[in-house]
Amino acid sequence: MIEITSANIEKAINKARQTKPFVKVIAFRRYSVTNKTTGANYTVKFTKINNRKFAECDCKATVVCYHIGASIGAHIVLAEQMHTAPAA
Repeated sequence: MIEITSANIEKAINKARQTKPFVKVIAFRRYSVTNKTTGANYTVKFTKINNRKFAECDCKATVVCYHIGASIGAHIVLAEQMHTAPAA
């Protein structure tokens, strides 16, 4: 698990913008990211502990990878929608 900070996520987001992988929501805080060129597929999970944000990806990277960078945008939008949704 890697802590997400504004310093370490920027590079990952920029690389994701270049590679343009396909991101699919599996469940809240869980995403499937597919490289459109190679077909390689990775799972990204987000966690929040004591108001700190963490992510993990099942790729071989040991830093914030572009899979995390690609899926964090979808995660933020989904989290905001869930937070602002009216109670049923």
